[in-house]
Amino acid sequence: MADAKKITAEELESVQGLVTASREAEANFFKISLEVERLTGMRSSAFTAISSSQEALQVEMNKLKEVYGDIVVNLETGEYEDAPAQAAPAMEVVED
Repeated sequence: MADAKKITAEELESVQGLVTASREAEANFFKISLEVERLTGMRSSAFTAISSSQEALQVEMNKLKEVYGDIVVNLETGEYEDAPAQAAPAMEVVED
């Protein structure tokens, strides 16, 4: 039987190292891609929770406004006072 043709041991070791590095890089890429998808889902859920809680807060604030008018509530004690009147923005005359 004829002798098999072979690359040198050093060349083989170099190619094996590069194949291993390439496979590790691919594995890391897919691992990170899955983590990004997971975090994107968590981000979306958090955004939905923010929107829901802000809507519920607005509904509750509107209920309080119907009963008490425009007020400012101390969130620690529940005490309230009339909201300060907001001044209309100053008008300016602009000359061309």
